[in-house]
This record gives sequence, structure tokens and C-alpha cells, in this order.
Amino acid sequence: MKVRRYKHAKKVLSSYKNVFGFREPFQVIVDGTFCQAALDGKIQIKEQLPKYLGGAIQLVTTQCVIAEVESIGRELVGALYVAKRFQLRSCSHKKAKPAPATDCILSLIGEENPHHYFVATQDTELRGSLKKIPGVPLLNIVRNTIVLEGLSNTSRRTARDLNEGKADPSDYQHSVIEQLNSSAATGDATAAQRKGKRKRPKGPNPLSVKKSKRGFATSRPMPASSLVTSSKVYVWCVLSACVCVR
Repeated sequence: MKVRRYKHAKKVLSSYKNVFGFREPFQVIVDGTFCQAALDGKIQIKEQLPKYLGGAIQLVTTQCVIAEVESIGRELVGALYVAKRFQLRSCSHKKAKPAPATDCILSLIGEENPHHYFVATQDTELRGSLKKIPGVPLLNIVRNTIVLEGLSNTSRRTARDLNEGKADPSDYQHSVIEQLNSSAATGDATAAQRKGKRKRPKGPNPLSVKKSKRGFATSRPMPASSLVTSSKVYVWCVLSACVCVR
């Protein structure tokens, strides 16, 4: 049962990430009813919710929520203590005249939930109003267990329209498309620049070139004076030999 619950949460979260651009840390608006249900079920919200969602979270609330819990009295003293530990998100309502928690949370969500809030509440009326707004993940406690509800019909229609190209993409999707286009243009320019460069012919490797052999020295012709002198010596030798023989 626990494995199935985690798989369901992972599947729903992937839809919110891919379609509506949700990213960590997930911001979760918590009201007094959810705090009281967590106390009754002995649920540690700060410890169990990050494990269930599989990522970092920020638990937030508003001054209007705290004022409403305080107005109930002793019955929700524990819930008040828990709610005061969360971060406060500023709303448009005055501290002296706080609005009902339902109206305050709806004002934070707006028409398109631009800040990507999760809402953790046990209020069925508030959940019904939030289901009419696309891209609002809802958390509640069932049988002492935190449960992430599936996509509402409004969110499903919006996701289907985005997939079919009938609706304009969100700001986050616009930024992702622009980044992809810029990176693709940079890659094409780099490839064209590399293609435009021509390789110049390289010279021969000086180590592989054979050294030229030195030729033998050619004999020079003897001058005429040397020839005459040598002929005279030869004649003198011949005559000397003849005299000796006699």
C-alpha cells in the first residue's frame, strides 16, 4: 500500500513538473485544518512530507490563517503552535482586519497559480474551489496518511490543450524553448565555423627526409705546362737507361 501511494505521488508530480513547471523546493500552503489533522494523526509534517513528495519543501502560511486559528480558541491551540512555525507569506489583507483563511489562500493562488503553490487543507469547500483553477496540487490527510490528490478535471483539460497546441505555453515553457533555440543556434554556428576552416598542406617531416649524399670530387685536367715537364722527364729517363746499357 505504501509503495503504491509513493508511485501515485511520483506520477502526479511528474505531470505538474512537465506541464505546469513545478520545481523544488515545493512551496506548500498549510491551513489550520491540516495542522489539526496532522496532530490528531501524529504526523510530523516537516519530516514526512518531503519524503512523500521526494524533494525539498517550504511550509508556508499566512497571517489570516493564523488569525482564524486563534479566533477558534483552545480547541486549536496545538494547530496554532504548529502553524506559527511556518514561514509567512504576505497577502493583500490588513493585519487589523484579516480575511477568512479560504479567501486569503484563494487570493494567493490567483487564476493560474503563478508561484506554483501546493495547498494542504482538509476544507472540502476550499478544495472544491481550488480544483477549478488549473495547476494547483492538493494535499490532505486520509486515515492518518498524507495523500496527494490526482489532477483535477480543469488541470487535465489544460494539460491536454497544451499537448495538442491549442493553448499558449506558460512563461516557464517559453523560457525553456528560448534556451533550446539559442543553444541550437550556437551549435550550428560553431559547426559552420569549423566546416569553413580549410586544412593547409603540411610540409614534409624533417626527420623523415633523407639527407642528400655528397658526390665524389671530379678530377681536374692537368695544365699544359705540367704535361711538357713530365714529357721531358720521361725522355731524360729513357736516354739515361740507354747509356747505362752500353
